[in-house]
Amino acid sequence: MRVVDVKASYSFRSLGRGPEGEALVLGTDGTLRKLDPTSGEITGEYPVVKEWKESETWQDPLPTLFVQDKYAYVTEPATNKIHKVDIATGKVVKTVELPETPNELNGVKG
Repeated sequence: MRVVDVKASYSFRSLGRGPEGEALVLGTDGTLRKLDPTSGEITGEYPVVKEWKESETWQDPLPTLFVQDKYAYVTEPATNKIHKVDIATGKVVKTVELPETPNELNGVKG
């Protein structure tokens, strides 16, 4: 086990694992980072959302990361949007505006 400097703070809602086992961290600077889980090396840095701050109230809406297959889905409560990010390239492939402020995120295949 090792400590890795990911260059930004993050929340419990902004951690995930990619399809190849890579670690994913969405930082408060709005950047999604991809890390090699063995070496701890940052192998990708992708700007996705605007900079955000952690609330002292954990129930408040925060940017949330959900991973399914080769995509990372990232909510942006400040703008009521959700972004679909290709994990391999870091490219935002789709952004959708939501009718309400997103707070939690989950998904299923089907």
